[in-house]
Amino acid sequence: MNKQKYVIRQQDQNAAVEFLDKQISSGLYWLGEDASQGIVAEREYQDAKANPNDLNAWCEKWLHETQWAQLKNAISIARDQIEKQKYRPQLKTVSLTHNAWEILSELAKNEGLTLSELIVNRLGNEWLNSYEQNTLPNHHFIKSRQM
Repeated sequence: MNKQKYVIRQQDQNAAVEFLDKQISSGLYWLGEDASQGIVAEREYQDAKANPNDLNAWCEKWLHETQWAQLKNAISIARDQIEKQKYRPQLKTVSLTHNAWEILSELAKNEGLTLSELIVNRLGNEWLNSYEQNTLPNHHFIKSRQM
């Protein structure tokens, strides 16, 4: 098909294979209008997908310009997701009473925030101010109010 200047790198191989597997499993016609040609292409793909150089050669042989663009886009999205995960804060699990969860959920819903965003927005500034004043923040526990 078309010769492309794009090269599938080893770090992109998993994303490329995942995308191509999905496209090919959706129907052989993704590889062309001729079903017998699609079968040949799929057989060659099964042999080529284990090695990035072979995979690249297969793509150069079988993919047209639009399919290359789709593949490059899928690889780009996968790279972005990996990059975002590097900077994503680690998650922690906390237990809440049902009442506390209902309150936080309703507040978060009304403000269009996640529970984490609500907690950080509502309590984060207070905690930072306490920290900046070199006083220990008293957020390790909340005393229940006596009514």
